[in-house]
Amino acid sequence: MERFGSLAGVLDALPADLKKVPGVGEHGVALIKTVKELSGRYLTARSSVEEIVQTTEDARALLQPYFFGARNERVCLLCMDGKGKCLGVRLVGEGSVNAAEVTSRGVVEAALSLNASQVILAHNHVSGLALPSAEDKLTTQRLRDVLGAVGVELEDHMIFVDDDMVSFRDSGFPFL
Repeated sequence: MERFGSLAGVLDALPADLKKVPGVGEHGVALIKTVKELSGRYLTARSSVEEIVQTTEDARALLQPYFFGARNERVCLLCMDGKGKCLGVRLVGEGSVNAAEVTSRGVVEAALSLNASQVILAHNHVSGLALPSAEDKLTTQRLRDVLGAVGVELEDHMIFVDDDMVSFRDSGFPFL
């Protein structure tokens, strides 16, 4: 583990790099990669879709597992009814280490497919900094307008980095 710096370093390591460790063969690599995948699924399963989202921390608890171990940027949409009941979380975009494409159409389709009346947009930054970029702000404003046109309210946009998260709403970003 010292070689990779941390447990996250081991879980994120490429198979070829893991095989260079004495005693780690094909089966060891498969086991390490399985542990990472199962951990993410376990955390997702523990997030019941029957929960009411009343606070930023409620939303964080539901969304954080979707970004566990992600090596590329992902964009998710937490869909809720008018009372804040979680209807589901949809992956609406996935990209590279520094960008993820998200289309207005895909976001609207995801929200409407679950009959959502309010949503929270979330994505991760692989860079290690949870600060919103200019593109993040523009995308948020664009999606707020598009969703509003079909009767869905964009409640927040959250950016995840490991154990850190920034909420646009809580940080006072002027889009809501």
